[in-house]
Amino acid sequence: MFFDSHAHLTDPLLVDDLEDILKRAADAGVTGILSVSVDLATSGKSLEIARAHKNVLAAVGVHPELAAQLSPGWEAELDELIEKGAPAAIGEIGLDAYHANPPLKAQVPVFRAQVRMAVRHRLPLVLHSRKAGFEVLRIVEEEGATAVGGVFHCMEPDEVFARAVVNAGFRTGFCGNVTYPRSDILRAIAGRLPRERILIETDCPYLAPQPLRGRRSEPAHVVHTAGVVAVAMGVSLEECGRITTANARALFRPGA
Repeated sequence: MFFDSHAHLTDPLLVDDLEDILKRAADAGVTGILSVSVDLATSGKSLEIARAHKNVLAAVGVHPELAAQLSPGWEAELDELIEKGAPAAIGEIGLDAYHANPPLKAQVPVFRAQVRMAVRHRLPLVLHSRKAGFEVLRIVEEEGATAVGGVFHCMEPDEVFARAVVNAGFRTGFCGNVTYPRSDILRAIAGRLPRERILIETDCPYLAPQPLRGRRSEPAHVVHTAGVVAVAMGVSLEECGRITTANARALFRPGA
């Protein structure tokens, strides 16, 4: 019924009890999870988790905060993971202007290389765009990635940007912070965007929804996010689950 479109299942805060976490997700009605990656090691682990669990899909890629830590030959390694592992998406990739290290000049070449890889393999993008949304959008358009599409994860409270994302053919991801008391702008955006462009996510183990704020988040908690997004959209919880799950599966597993 629900699809968590952004979960860090390889994070150290989750790996020790991953089987229990996945069982709780299933019990909560979460029928699909995208396990995103932050580097080559977690990319390999996400693929392993996806192979072992039919309800988990994998995204592979290098997070912008880790762009300066790559060794020569990293592109060939990632390309091999894609060829052999058949991921559902490339991500989490993008640009982060909120953190000063590494600087954007170090992030951009790594980001562009991965966007080109996604286009070559015809895989959708899972995009990180903190304080750099329009620059991320400009680069994906320049590299022809509108042909493969993707999602701007953890949508920022900027309706002008959100509409630019949708107009470019991408989807928007809403996670636990949409449930926070001061997130009125995010909720308004979720209520005004086209329904077919909305995904829900946890970003677990981070950004736990308001009822569980301060605790470790996990995929089962996406139901709380769905409840708030459902109210914003003016639909029932069940209908929100159906819509967002269909959107996620159309993006990450077309025809499924």
